[in-house]
Amino acid sequence: MANDQDIISNKIPELIFDVVELILSKLPYYSLPSCRLVCKTWNNVILSFKHDPSISADSNFLLAHVYSNRRDRLSFRNLHYLELDSDHVEGVRSVASFNLRRKYFRRSFISTINSCNGLLAFVVTKNTKSWLNSNIVVILNPMTNEYFEVPKDEFKGNWLTCSYGFGFCHKTKNYKVVRNSTVEDRNSTVHNNYKSEIFAFGTRQEWTRIESPSCSFNGCHGVYLNGGLHWVGQDDLHHDVIYRLNMEDEKYQNIPFPNDDGYFPCIGVFNGALHLTLSMEGHEYTMWKMKEDGSWIKAFSVSVPDVSKNILSFSPSTVEQIKVCKDGKILCVWAGAELVLYDPKTEKMEKLMDDTIARDFSVHNIESFNFNALPDILTGKICKF
Repeated sequence: MANDQDIISNKIPELIFDVVELILSKLPYYSLPSCRLVCKTWNNVILSFKHDPSISADSNFLLAHVYSNRRDRLSFRNLHYLELDSDHVEGVRSVASFNLRRKYFRRSFISTINSCNGLLAFVVTKNTKSWLNSNIVVILNPMTNEYFEVPKDEFKGNWLTCSYGFGFCHKTKNYKVVRNSTVEDRNSTVHNNYKSEIFAFGTRQEWTRIESPSCSFNGCHGVYLNGGLHWVGQDDLHHDVIYRLNMEDEKYQNIPFPNDDGYFPCIGVFNGALHLTLSMEGHEYTMWKMKEDGSWIKAFSVSVPDVSKNILSFSPSTVEQIKVCKDGKILCVWAGAELVLYDPKTEKMEKLMDDTIARDFSVHNIESFNFNALPDILTGKICKF
């Protein structure tokens, strides 16, 4: 005689499609990959979702790449789905995680590039005699843990600086990786050259040179917004500017900085707009928001309290806005090492984390998901955006 568990298992595939969708819409998105394994019905429902369950502006979940020096804390080389939890010692708790491929950690350093439409791009730099000569760009779908390695090029010079960007072209529905580098080319009469290249999935099977601004980029990776990639750099007059690359025509344009005397500029995407953070004296920061007409408006200024010297950070001393919480406070990452909350009402910041632990954060919101094959997503064969 069948036991109760067998009866329940046999009844699951018989649930009405709409009922299953309603059930799954109540679950957090990080549970969906496991739910696909329940039965064919659940798998089909998840693959055909017409909306994004549990992914909203007030969601308390985010994706983070965490480096930590304590094994009893968040794992050293993992990606984590984090949930804000003020009762937890670190202000967050890991509700799900998965390992990146072990081969990426052999004598190497991983740097997150940026996220785009729920996909995550990162670059693996191998520790060789020529430190920046062996980069591997990897695209990851966190929903399926599926990887795609971008082919390397045959460049034989030395990269002095190198920054990347990962974006989406709305016209062709495919994705592109962009690399901006300052190179020392042995075959060139010019000591340093500025070089921009694109790898376009589905249309080109190699890195293609495009026209580059005769300027320098600051070495930080780009951010994607509204069909364009954005980097911080300097123009011919050594003025700080933002360079925007249009994903469709692959042309650069200059966006001037606001009139401010700050330094260590850092750009990011927050609440659907481009933001610029400038460091001031001490640990004070000014946040600027770009309006639709391209002009700047000051969002707020803030000081980070009780700065700890016991941090391990590969990021400049800056504040990155991540998301607006349910109570209206803004979750930020300071210096790539500590999570902090900014309260617009009090104009103050509070720390969320135990600052006795050295760490490095790379935090991203997951604004969408896709369970289709990664090559089909990248080349535009299957597109939900």
